[in-house]
Amino acid sequence: MSSNLFQDEKTGALVEFISKHDGEYAMVRSGDGAIKYVSLDQLVPYDTEKGRLAKVEAPQIKKAEEEKAPERVVPLNDSRLNLNTAPPELIAKRLPGVGYATAKRIVELRMSLSGERFSNLKQLENIPRVNWEQLIAEDLIFIA
Repeated sequence: MSSNLFQDEKTGALVEFISKHDGEYAMVRSGDGAIKYVSLDQLVPYDTEKGRLAKVEAPQIKKAEEEKAPERVVPLNDSRLNLNTAPPELIAKRLPGVGYATAKRIVELRMSLSGERFSNLKQLENIPRVNWEQLIAEDLIFIA
């Protein structure tokens, strides 16, 4: 397990912890290499073998570690479904309890949003009859 791999609770994306800032924020690197700042409260430790883990204190990185060239922590072969890019056929096929009609409504909701993409997993709650909490807990979906 890599102690620097986290899941952003807001988006579900896997991120690499780089450093802590102002005691409340973390600098993280996403799977596509983008660097951004997120609240420490929205990061959950992640193990590629087990998925989400219980909340723990964000790791402290020593000065010597910061000077080394970064290694890739976020896995390239993320098997979870990105709801910002998935077509309705794939959504219906990969998510248990989601039929094609519901999958089309998910895509229609996505297309009606600003930027035609989900920015938060909570937006999915507008689609009824889907157990979103279970899909998130089982690490089947994310948005990026």
